[in-house]
Amino acid sequence: MSGVLSALLRPDRLAIVGASPKEGSFGANLLQSVRHLGFAGEIALVNPRYDRIGGMACHGSLAEVPGGVDCAAFAVGDAHLVASMLDAAAAGLRGAVLFGRAHGEEAGRPRADLVREIARSAGMAVCGANCMGFVNLGHRLQLTGMPFKALPAPSGVALISHSGSSWSGLVGNRRQMGFDYAISAGQELTTGAADYIRFLVEDTEVRVIACVLETVRDPAGFLAAADLARAKGVPVIVLKLGRSAASKQFAISHSGALSGSNAAYDAAFARHGVVQVRSLDELLDTAELMALRRIMPAPGIALGTDSGGERQLIADLAADLGLPFAELAPQTLAAIDAHLDPGMEASNPLDYWGDGGDIMAPVLGEMAKDPGVGIVVMASNLPPDRPFSDQSAAAILKVHAGTGKPVAVMGNIATTLSPAVAERLRGHGIAVLMGTVSGLAALGHLRRWYFGFATEDTTPPLPLSAEAEALIAGAGRDMLRSAEGFRLLEDAGIPCAPFAEVQGPEEIAAFAARHGWPLVLKIDDAAIPHKSDLGGVFLGLGSADEAEAAWTALRLRHPQAPVIVQAMVQGVELILGMTTDPDFGPLVTLGLGGVFTEIFRDTTALLPPFSPETARSALEGLTAFPLLTGARGRPPADLEALCALISRFSAFAAGAAGRIAEIEINPVLAGPEGALAVDCLALRQKEKPHHEH
Repeated sequence: MSGVLSALLRPDRLAIVGASPKEGSFGANLLQSVRHLGFAGEIALVNPRYDRIGGMACHGSLAEVPGGVDCAAFAVGDAHLVASMLDAAAAGLRGAVLFGRAHGEEAGRPRADLVREIARSAGMAVCGANCMGFVNLGHRLQLTGMPFKALPAPSGVALISHSGSSWSGLVGNRRQMGFDYAISAGQELTTGAADYIRFLVEDTEVRVIACVLETVRDPAGFLAAADLARAKGVPVIVLKLGRSAASKQFAISHSGALSGSNAAYDAAFARHGVVQVRSLDELLDTAELMALRRIMPAPGIALGTDSGGERQLIADLAADLGLPFAELAPQTLAAIDAHLDPGMEASNPLDYWGDGGDIMAPVLGEMAKDPGVGIVVMASNLPPDRPFSDQSAAAILKVHAGTGKPVAVMGNIATTLSPAVAERLRGHGIAVLMGTVSGLAALGHLRRWYFGFATEDTTPPLPLSAEAEALIAGAGRDMLRSAEGFRLLEDAGIPCAPFAEVQGPEEIAAFAARHGWPLVLKIDDAAIPHKSDLGGVFLGLGSADEAEAAWTALRLRHPQAPVIVQAMVQGVELILGMTTDPDFGPLVTLGLGGVFTEIFRDTTALLPPFSPETARSALEGLTAFPLLTGARGRPPADLEALCALISRFSAFAAGAAGRIAEIEINPVLAGPEGALAVDCLALRQKEKPHHEH
C-alpha cells in the first residue's frame, strides 16, 4: 500500500480529468489549486472536448497522456465516474482523487461498489469519494476544488478528516500550523484512515497525526496502525464524531458512516494509546503541543499567570478535567518566594503579579528547574497593541532559552491573543494554546501520552473448555439460565456464590445444612432476565419455615419456572459484563452494580483480556471506588481478589468470542473475604444462517 499511497499523495505526474477553461468551474479550480503553491511536478489535462486549455495541451483520455501519470483528480459528475475509473485502470494509474459522491446505481448496482471494485482490481489507492482532496506542503501540492491562496509552512502535523468542512476549517487555521499532509478521506472507498496512518508513520517525517473520524471502517487495521504509530512515538489524536444518537444518524446520511458504540471506541482508543479529544479547538491545541520537538521529561505541569482571578478559573477547570499540577519541591518554592512581592504566595499554579515588578522570567525559570516539572506554562491573554504583551512574550522567550523542557503559553480568551505575538512565540518553538479548557485538556493529553498510558497488557484469552462448549451448544434457548451461566463461570475459574437447583423445600433445607442460613431463593427462567421486577427473588431467608413460604409464593407466581437456591453473601454490588461490539468485538463493562446500575451509570469499558493491575486502575476511575476502600466506616473489600476475578472474567470473555454474545454478572459482591458472582445472564451467539449455493 505504501507505493500506491506515495503515487496518490506525492505524485510526480498528475492528471486533471475533466479539466475546463471555464472560469469558476470545478476543473478550472483544480488547475488553479495545483498551481497556487508552485507544484513542481508535471500536470496533464484530460478532456475530450478541448485540444488546449490556457496554453496547455489537453488530451482525450488518460491513455493518450505521453509517459502516463501517477495520480488523477476527477472533476467529473457521478454519471461519468465509473467510465473514467475504467480508463484510469486501463492506463495503469495507481492513485485517484474522487470529489463526487459516487451516488446512485449503474447497471443495477450501486455506483460506489463498482468504483471500489475497479480500484481494488487495479491496485489503486483512492482518496474519496465525496472528499475535498488533499494538501502535501512538502511537495507544494494543493489538490482541492476550493483552494487556499496561501498556506503556512509545514509544522510536523498531518491531518486525516472524514468531514470536508472540518478539513477546510483546520487547514485554513491562523495559528501557523501548516499540515505536512492534510487528507480529506471522504467515504474511504478503498483507502482508509489505517492506510493513511501507516503511510504517514513509515514514509514521512510527521511527528503528530490528527484525525476527525465519523467511524472506523477497518477496526483491526486502524488499531494495528495506531500501535505502529505509538511504537514509533507518533501520537494519533482523534476527534470521534457521532457520539450521540442524533449525530450517528447524521453520519449515516452524510457519508454512509455507521458509528459503533461510544464505549467501545473509548475502550479501544485507551488500550491502543490513541489520544481522544472532544472539539476541534482541543484537537488543534493538542496537536500543536504534542508536535513540539522537546520531550516532556517529568509528569509535572507548572503554570504561572498574571491574574489571581484567572488562576482560580484555571484551578477550577483543571479540577473538572482531573488535571493535577506539580507539587513543587521546597527549594523551588523558596526560590520563587524570594522573587515575589510581600503578601504573595509561592504555589502552583502561581499568581506572580504583585506590585507590578517584572518577575515573570525569574519565577517561571525557577519552576522549570524543578526536577518534577516536565513543562512550564505561562497563562496570559496577551492582547494586541499592548506593551505588557510584548513584555510577557520576552519573559517566556527567556524561560524557553534557559531550559530544555517544553514551554507553552495559554490564552484564556482565544479572540484576545495577539496574532503577531503568537506567531513570534511559535517561531521560537513555544506552543500557544488558544483557550483555557482546550489548553488544559491538551496539557492533560501530553502528560498522559508520556506518563499515563498503560504499558502493553499481555494477558492471554482463556479458551472455552470442551465442557463449556457442550453446555453452550446444549442450552435449550439462546438466553441461558442462571444455573448454566454459573457453570460457565465456574468452569472458567471465576468464583461464584454456592447455588443449587431445587425441586422443593426439603432440598432447600439440605442446601442450608451444607452452606448455612440465610439463603436466597429465586426463579431461573431464561425468559425472565430481571427476576426481582416480577417477584421472582426472595432474600435473607433465615429458616426452613421462611424458605417454605418463599417456595410456595414462587410456585404461585411462576408455577413452571425452575428455582435455584443460593448462599446469601454481603458486599459492595458491582456489575461486570461482556457485550459484543460489531466493530471491536468483546467489550467488558465494569461499574457500580445492583438495581440502580442504569440510573447512576457509574461504569467504564475495557477491551479484554486484561490484567488485575488494569482492573484495579479501572476500578479506581469509578466514582463509587471509595465504597470498596472502607468509606464511611464500611469494611474494605478484598481488592486483590476482586481484581483477580475481573481479570479472569476478561480472559473468559475474550476466549468466548463468537460463542457468547453477552454475559452479565450483576451483582458481583465484593467484601472483606473476597468477591463472588451472585447473578448471571448469558446470551449465546446466534449462528449465522448457511445459504446453499
